[in-house]
Amino acid sequence: MSAHPAKKVKLEDLPLCPYGNNCYRKNPAHFKEYSHSDTASSSTTTSEVKPTNNKTLPVCPFGATCYRKNLLHFAEFSHPFNLLNPDADSSDEEEEKTTESTKPKETIECGKKRKAESKEYNDEEETEEYNSDDESAYDVKLEKTFSKMNDDEKRLMIERAFELKEKLKEKLKKSREEAEERKKEVEQLQSKITEGALLMEGEEEVLKGTHVKYFELFPERSYKQGSAAEVHFRLAESQFYRLLSGYATAQVIKVEYVCNPILINKFNKAREELKEKRGVEYSYPVLAFHGTAIANIQPICETGFKIPGQKGFQHATDSGYYGRGTYFSEYPGYSMGYIKGSTKLLLCQVLQGKVYQCTQLITGAGLQDGYDSHCSPCKKELVIFRSDYILPQYIVHYKLNAGEFKYTAHGITKELIKKKLTKIRKLYKKAVTKKDQAIFTGYKLAFIGQMADTPLAIETLVQRFGGHVCKNEYGSNGKKGSKKAAFAYYGFSNYDAPNVIICSVAEMEATTPSMELQAYKNMGFQIFYREDFLYDSIIEGVAKSIDDYVHD
Repeated sequence: MSAHPAKKVKLEDLPLCPYGNNCYRKNPAHFKEYSHSDTASSSTTTSEVKPTNNKTLPVCPFGATCYRKNLLHFAEFSHPFNLLNPDADSSDEEEEKTTESTKPKETIECGKKRKAESKEYNDEEETEEYNSDDESAYDVKLEKTFSKMNDDEKRLMIERAFELKEKLKEKLKKSREEAEERKKEVEQLQSKITEGALLMEGEEEVLKGTHVKYFELFPERSYKQGSAAEVHFRLAESQFYRLLSGYATAQVIKVEYVCNPILINKFNKAREELKEKRGVEYSYPVLAFHGTAIANIQPICETGFKIPGQKGFQHATDSGYYGRGTYFSEYPGYSMGYIKGSTKLLLCQVLQGKVYQCTQLITGAGLQDGYDSHCSPCKKELVIFRSDYILPQYIVHYKLNAGEFKYTAHGITKELIKKKLTKIRKLYKKAVTKKDQAIFTGYKLAFIGQMADTPLAIETLVQRFGGHVCKNEYGSNGKKGSKKAAFAYYGFSNYDAPNVIICSVAEMEATTPSMELQAYKNMGFQIFYREDFLYDSIIEGVAKSIDDYVHD
């Protein structure tokens, strides 16, 4: 009997359990360490831990027993819990093990299912310590689940969750601002191209005159930001590949950017008229391909397209299934079907305005009232009825069955050109000292560019050794009806057909070919020879193998 008073005194000396006689714990050791008197319970009031900010958050379906460890989850959902009745909240691993056996089977299965979900939800097994200044903090995971935290840990966790959420918002805002800046840069670049502010070297002078200039562009491995040549090439190349079908092995090997001041001014004027007539949304041009014979490419670039009904127009295929106009397609493979044996396509800016959608054949019909262009039922053909609505801008050179793409060298340095020219001049000086003989009998030679001496001196030298010089004059003075009218179409006012064309090193290595060289190319000449063929042959006293002197 004496033991009972001693025990009562001992219990009164124990610290009070914060839950009093409502304590949910079942571990016997806990009751030996804490007092659970009625007095303690009466002094304890029900309290609820709430987030430190006043935002109303949706309640997590798992409440205080939430299993998730992602800190951001607690910034998105509230987890209310009662300090006196936390709904099976447990922070003691030992108690959890002890009481698990007393739980109903259904409860245990539910707990296992949630644990499996938790494992699937968390990609990382290990957790990282939160650091608001570290970007890796956005992936932080809690070291404990919510149900295993004490009151202070829960309050701190909620504060940290909202802090992390704000940090993430700031980072997202910054990323969006950076994206907007990049978008503006792209828009400015496109605007520069449209307005002509992004110019090729020498293009500004060309735009002030009336002559056409061709700028040769090649694929470059290095990206030169802000380079006009880079922008023009990539624009034409991407348009070619974007809708390419049926020609999987076709590769763009070169692009010629065409700068025709007269056609550009006409096109811009027509665009402004269309903008006033239809509105801004109808005034934007589209890039579309046109397939035609090689012989037609330069004349089109020089004088523009001829529309059916215009003087000198001849329709190459038919009278126009979807209207009597000029046909284009955004699909390069579609345009390739109209050219046989050619590996060049015209890529043009086209003003389509308000488009009439054809539903059937309207062979040879004119432009429908109230519209600016027609398109085929499949929408792969666009029919234009005004020449000033078309601006030939690029000549795309491609190769079929090209195999694996490889970058190729397409130019030599100025120093190397200078060395070659010095060597050629030495050969020329030696050649003019040789005695006359018939070495070039049957050769009809044409010359492009500056040779080692004046044109008259070179002509005299060729004639001394039995050759003939074709004096082709490049210009546009050919008269209709003359025997040479066809050659005037290419720009020659006087033409004598050569069988060998000698081109200077400087001319072949120029960034942009001369109009004379381009004219010969459009006529079908693809091979050009170096002038040292002449001098080596004269020095050796016999015509050398001309194939050894082809320009690379």
